Amino acid sequence: MAAMFGTFAIVGAFMPLFMADRGLRADQIGLVLGGASLVRVFAGPLWGVVADHLGRRRSVLAVAAAIAVCAALALVPADGFVAFALIVAWQGAATTAFGPLSDSLALALARESRMQYGPPRAAGSAAFMLSSALGGQLLAVTGTGAVPFLLAGGFALAGCIALTMPEPQRPPAAARRFTGALGVLKLPEFRLVLLSSALVQGSHAAFYGFAPLYWRSMGIGDDTIGLLIAIGIVAEVALFWSGQRLVQFLGPGWLTAGAAAAGVVRWSVTAMTGDLWILFPVQALHAVTFAFQHQSAMLMLQRVIPPERAATAQALYSALGMGGPTGLLTFISGMLFARIGGNVFFVMAGLCLLALTFVAPLRTAWGLAQPAHRPT
Repeated sequence: MAAMFGTFAIVGAFMPLFMADRGLRADQIGLVLGGASLVRVFAGPLWGVVADHLGRRRSVLAVAAAIAVCAALALVPADGFVAFALIVAWQGAATTAFGPLSDSLALALARESRMQYGPPRAAGSAAFMLSSALGGQLLAVTGTGAVPFLLAGGFALAGCIALTMPEPQRPPAAARRFTGALGVLKLPEFRLVLLSSALVQGSHAAFYGFAPLYWRSMGIGDDTIGLLIAIGIVAEVALFWSGQRLVQFLGPGWLTAGAAAAGVVRWSVTAMTGDLWILFPVQALHAVTFAFQHQSAMLMLQRVIPPERAATAQALYSALGMGGPTGLLTFISGMLFARIGGNVFFVMAGLCLLALTFVAPLRTAWGLAQPAHRPT
């Protein structure tokens, strides 16, 4: 997870700069990144289906990493909008396998009490923050021409580690056919996870896309903006690392309740003030708005998803519960931000209010859910 998220940080922070230095305009960069996001929504579930069909998550991860390495190296000679659109989409289709398959493997090991999910995920978040900081320092010396090589190295490292990761003692049985592979969508518990996550995680769209621009318009310096973003990641790491007892105690329903309620507070305050004494503690709520909701989903998926469909479920959750809604709401937030500025965060707070309606159904589903696997 550290190798994966550390490399994703380079993609998110520096790929736009690399494309700009290669002559792409801002609107073209937006189209390239938007197209790649759309490809990931469709490619992610396919990786999950393949992994479940073969019953070999590690091998599929390694293949995806190899494809991503090739795509990264193809960026070196790339020139022009069409070339970048194709290569970045190719890379996005490959890397969308990483998160869901890693999560499904980690949850399988956690199910066997061989590890906890939180600390590895915390390592990924910490690596994301560290890679963002160190990558900027390195590229200040080398220029953005080093970006493809940093990506290739990171993806290669992730692929090599994938081959050495432990497997569950009782690995998921390989699905004998693709028929019914998307049957997890018929589970009411899974649909609750998708809907609640789409609202809570999707409410971060305005923050990810436009909070720095909003804060800069309020006279907040870029260095302080970086700290405002960093404090949320630090809080997220702390929760993933040491908050597992709290997560188990609360369960999915109360975790979503906390995430949604914190979202109402966080986005409303963000819309109303630029006072740093208020913004800093409020942005630390990222540990609740993001991490609580993510852990809510992981708990429910760990309990109700059959092991032979775990990778498919994780991929669908990533696409339909996180990536797709966030991408769509980023597009909507952009239009709203151009018209109403920081008031767009009130719209995000409204999404979190709506998410509170799923708390009672989640609590009921959690209480009634039976484990989808038999203990060894």
